[in-house]
Amino acid sequence: MTESKNFWNWFTKNQTAYTFLASIDESVKEELLNNLLDQLHKYCDQLYFEIGGFPDEEQELVITAEGNKDYFTKVEELVSDAPSINGWSFVAFKQPTRDQFNSKWGDIELNSQDIWFIPLESKISTEIGIRVYVPNYDQIRENESSKPLLLKMIDTILGEKSFAEDLAYIEFESQVRDPEEDGQIPIIEHSNYIEWSKSKAV
Repeated sequence: MTESKNFWNWFTKNQTAYTFLASIDESVKEELLNNLLDQLHKYCDQLYFEIGGFPDEEQELVITAEGNKDYFTKVEELVSDAPSINGWSFVAFKQPTRDQFNSKWGDIELNSQDIWFIPLESKISTEIGIRVYVPNYDQIRENESSKPLLLKMIDTILGEKSFAEDLAYIEFESQVRDPEEDGQIPIIEHSNYIEWSKSKAV
């Protein structure tokens, strides 16, 4: 029996408990999540998960490599082996989001709708680069711990796989007064730009 089958056999037997995560005691919830991570790490110790939903809705289990391309195949293999379980959906990689959200760390707070970008062109490569314009970027740049959090926010917007595979280069600058007049594109439309760029390269 393959390691992925071992994981799914365990999950199938225990999945009912995970439909109540939103309403159970925190200590019980923590134990369930730790058990799930332990079982996942028996398959591959470089994979992680996100899980959510309410008892009367479909539950979702997202398997992620946290952007580590070396383990993308392991993610895809595990999800492709997932069984059909009523009330559950299984997703490979964190997906892009178009929903507005805020991120805050320390005194810095960013809204996803305030982040824009422009594509960068290369004379020697067809790979995609972007310059991302962020409000108060000077303040972020002064704090070394803020840069990884900003990258994590961009990863959340673009989706795990696209962020890792579709972007060869990313740089940041402070936002101008009128981004649209400056020719910038809202970052939440980046997936549309990726699709257009790929079709153009064919």
